Amino acid sequence: MLKFKALSFAAVVCLALASPPAWADDAPPLAMPDDASDVVYSSDAGSLTFSSARSVKDLADFYRAEGKKMGWQETPSVINKDNMVVLDFTAGEDEVSVTVMKMGDKSMVTAEGAALEGKPAASADASSSSGSSDASAPAAPPLEAAENNGLPTANGLGNMGSSSTMFSKSVNFSAPNSVADVVAFYRTELGKRGWTENDAKITDTEAELAFTAPEGPAKLTVKRNGDMSDAELTLTLKDAAAKSPLAPKPGKVKILFGNMSDQDAVVSIGGKKVKVPAGAGSKGPDGPSLELKPGNLTATMKGAKESFKAGPDTIWMVGIGPGGLIVVQQ
Repeated sequence: MLKFKALSFAAVVCLALASPPAWADDAPPLAMPDDASDVVYSSDAGSLTFSSARSVKDLADFYRAEGKKMGWQETPSVINKDNMVVLDFTAGEDEVSVTVMKMGDKSMVTAEGAALEGKPAASADASSSSGSSDASAPAAPPLEAAENNGLPTANGLGNMGSSSTMFSKSVNFSAPNSVADVVAFYRTELGKRGWTENDAKITDTEAELAFTAPEGPAKLTVKRNGDMSDAELTLTLKDAAAKSPLAPKPGKVKILFGNMSDQDAVVSIGGKKVKVPAGAGSKGPDGPSLELKPGNLTATMKGAKESFKAGPDTIWMVGIGPGGLIVVQQ
């Protein structure tokens, strides 16, 4: 990314939703078009995302037809535009929401609802009652190195995800291996790339490590979730961010605001209140912005709250969407 390219808030939302926290090996109980790519399905969360070259209208028509085949009842939605459509269905006692957004030359589809959830495993309560796996359980196989989105990840798990924003890219996966195993895996793989480790906080149930890569700073987080470890590696593209007119002053955090709703909103963050007009950021980063000191930040508005940790010289998007607040590092 040697040249700055502005992304709309709608595109940022799509990228944020592109990597759900969990993955199920079984196929999603919802039809997809033949050209569906970057498919990520979580039966635990009841969520499905994928990309398609088809238009927003074509995909909306596709799911209206599929909804009828499955006997779902559609509830009219106020969001029905050329670049974004939200379809709300009632499936028996469950509800399903399908959002289709235009993103560049593709469309991003996000489906969420109880009808997409899988049946919980019989041992779910037992496995989630402890942050670490049973000592008598068989050892997890070694992690196999692969590459996704230009970053190292683990292969053969069927659960790799990735996302990119204006000034960062990330990969994530879940594996049965311990937190210590995942940390050791990344220390080896990042060492091969010449990355330097700067800081590390590691326990049996979670870890956070800071690195410096040739392209900029990076952060690895690993957290034990039942009998799995969730890992995410994020790289900030420092040169691209520095060349952007959106770059913060040295040592500061730049907050960009967007609002996909049709009503003005007020967001409080860092002891300041920011009015975000309806539609701000829908065509580019033209909404209000704010510079703050780095650290633990919390964005709040009526009925919504999101906390995040922002390092110096970083850029973040705080957006208002149909489901409340969304925070994404750029």
